[in-house]
Amino acid sequence: MISSQKDIQSIRKSQQIQFANQGFLYLPQLLDPTLTARVLHAYERACKQHIDPVRAAQSRALYDIANILDQDIVFSELAVLPNLLPYLLTTLGEDVQLIQACARLFPPGKTFTAPWHSDMANTLGIDLGHSFNFHVKVHFYFEDLAPDQGCLAFLPGTHRLPREVERPHPRDINATEDAVIIVPKAGDAVLFNTHCLHMCLDNTSPCDRRTLIYAYSHFWVKQFAGARPSDHAWIPHGPLERQIFGLGTEGIETFDQRPWGPSSPSPLRRTGETLARRILGKLQ
Repeated sequence: MISSQKDIQSIRKSQQIQFANQGFLYLPQLLDPTLTARVLHAYERACKQHIDPVRAAQSRALYDIANILDQDIVFSELAVLPNLLPYLLTTLGEDVQLIQACARLFPPGKTFTAPWHSDMANTLGIDLGHSFNFHVKVHFYFEDLAPDQGCLAFLPGTHRLPREVERPHPRDINATEDAVIIVPKAGDAVLFNTHCLHMCLDNTSPCDRRTLIYAYSHFWVKQFAGARPSDHAWIPHGPLERQIFGLGTEGIETFDQRPWGPSSPSPLRRTGETLARRILGKLQ
């Protein structure tokens, strides 16, 4: 469990630099074997209840379970995995919050994503090219994937570049040096800045690609439906864990939510607040 800001230092400086410069981190064996087995079992049980009946009736490019946090307590535990928390605190900040969670099944077939896209392309009110700590996703894997099983691919560093940057054709992905394809094993995870250009490759294997996808941002960002388990008893105790599920500290303003209390205002913020009070005083 993360108990103080000192725990953030467990993230190696090289990983911080990689995330800032490349836009993603591959985290091998983030889940231990016991947890991986629990996740796989719970995922398969949820699929039998929610996906299999739909799949039998109609063919789709993908299937999602949007309320996955209500299916088993292990999915709530995964959202605040102790091994993951330092990465979230480092890449987003101390006001981190889970805003979306789903279980995804991608059957064999053509990709369901646009080629080399940013998840934040239509976001208004924020300069994404200069906001590297706004929104991240984590893909959790609980079984080995083959290279042709619809793996994630990235164009490193493109979260820093203009949208007009040249992009390789997906068919040439194995011949280009610009792209990175991640072929994960059971227990692995990938954390990435969702503004970094990425895509899911075609699943040309005979097997489904099965993943869990959790999105995180800041406490002041609106949560999607299903980003918190209906049974609050499934939310682990601890100020950071409760904050991640959108249950902040009572009496603390939304923008000041921190797991260990609001931070002291920076000198720049204090100067801005002083100027604002003076201007408002003159206008009254």
